[in-house]
Amino acid sequence: TIELNPLFLIPGHVQNVRLVFHSGSDIITGGAVTLICSEGLQVVPPKTDQSKLEEAWRDECVIPLGACEPGKKIVITTLVKSTSSRSGNDADNVQEMMAKVETSYRHLSYNNVMEKGEEPDSNPMKTLLEAMVTTLDRPALAVDGSEAFVFDDDRVLVNVSLHCNTPVPFFVKEWNLDLPPPLVVEEDGDLNKGMFQHAIPEGEMLLFGFKCLRADDSDEPSNERPILRVVLQDDFGKTFLQVLPLNLDDIYKQLRKEDEYAELHNATAELVCSVKEGSVGHPVPFVYNLNLQSLISPKARRSNMSVSVASEGPRPTVLYTIISEGSDWIVSGKVQGLIDSKRADIVSIPFRGIPTQSGLLRHFPQIIVEYLPITTLSGSKSQPPPITVLTKTPERFKSLAFTNSLSLAVPQDLEEF
Repeated sequence: TIELNPLFLIPGHVQNVRLVFHSGSDIITGGAVTLICSEGLQVVPPKTDQSKLEEAWRDECVIPLGACEPGKKIVITTLVKSTSSRSGNDADNVQEMMAKVETSYRHLSYNNVMEKGEEPDSNPMKTLLEAMVTTLDRPALAVDGSEAFVFDDDRVLVNVSLHCNTPVPFFVKEWNLDLPPPLVVEEDGDLNKGMFQHAIPEGEMLLFGFKCLRADDSDEPSNERPILRVVLQDDFGKTFLQVLPLNLDDIYKQLRKEDEYAELHNATAELVCSVKEGSVGHPVPFVYNLNLQSLISPKARRSNMSVSVASEGPRPTVLYTIISEGSDWIVSGKVQGLIDSKRADIVSIPFRGIPTQSGLLRHFPQIIVEYLPITTLSGSKSQPPPITVLTKTPERFKSLAFTNSLSLAVPQDLEEF
């Protein structure tokens, strides 16, 4: 009998193949082992020197089989290489290695019969034994899902789920997550300590978790893809590196979008109206509550810069302007002025608005905020970054039409009376 191990081959790897021949109760006088590989597989003769390994790969290999006494066994070990993928019409063909063992043998009782001289000498009988090992049609580990969550200003949690496709259990020896900028795994960010030397049978799901830190020291975005590398080990001590690309496009798109606005300066403003209705032509009191605390850029906030510290920096003077273009109002009062953002982070700006038409008004006066140019030590003026104002206005204002009008007529020439 013959025994061929392992039970399967992993695509894209070089594996040890072990063939064990058992003589049983026969006397083996000789024979040969032929290893035949299908397309995508190659084999080398046993005991090939490592320096000559690349030149020794072949599709078929014949190994002489020596004599073997009854009850003994012959062990043959060699290497088989498998390609990682198949394409075209060959995609449905299974990669396989066939082992054919042809032997010449006599039964154990043949010697006893020949010693008595009762039978004439005869040629040994022949037999053919076959065994086959195939390649998995799927990788040993397949990515079932990968996702990332932002749980702090500069931290991201990456979760990866893997599906095991191997018919026999493997052990997880080691793993490593490679992330392109701007994400890096924290020093204590590997949350998978209990996965070491864990046996994974077929169909089991592996869940990996990593705490990652967002680094802002990357100059250019990288085109590399996130990769999880997992090293599996079989019962023979052979290791298999599984290179698993991950799809984390959503989190990287989010980070790139944040980088585009990393240097933007934002302010918030809330328009407060003391009344909900009024008449056309009558002034209505308004107050714009302008919050300048968020003028520090998002990138500075991720660098743990507090608002109080940022407010002490060289922040330029802010100019505000209240405009009525595109609205149903005419504005009056102090609709333009300067704000020293170093001294005040929240400013209340009162003004008056006069509705110009009746009905439900939903468009209100807007506020524009911008930095004044900064004069450098050399005397030149530098242009500060623009300020984006996020405005919250009332839902509507009810403007009533005139119901009566009081007029006074005065003659042009009073001397006539």
